[in-house]
Amino acid sequence: MENTVALLGVLLFWASLIWLPLNIARAFKTEGKPQIWLISAILTFFLALFGYTRAIDSGTALEAFVWSVSWLMPMGLSLYARSSPAVPWRKWDKYLGAAALVSFILVVPMMPRILHGLTALLWPG
Repeated sequence: MENTVALLGVLLFWASLIWLPLNIARAFKTEGKPQIWLISAILTFFLALFGYTRAIDSGTALEAFVWSVSWLMPMGLSLYARSSPAVPWRKWDKYLGAAALVSFILVVPMMPRILHGLTALLWPG
């Protein structure tokens, strides 16, 4: 169970990282409530990133479990904002989803090293 959640957390981290540039571009091109949801998705990406890396650095297994699930926040907010007809580049989501899945297969062996390097960079000491 824990390994499945950890793998899901890494997959959601990767997908959120792939979606981040599109969310930033959409936030500049969108107005109104969808823009608020997109900005929230960007901010929750960084919230989850800091919490996830902190849990890797000095957290318990339960904290790592919770932060693995927290990667659903930026993805859910991105998809919710996408449901608005005012959001540009709506067709890109399916291509980014496919790219995230295919590229995840290629990067999954390197992910522990990448995440531990990022953790050491963000939380020195």
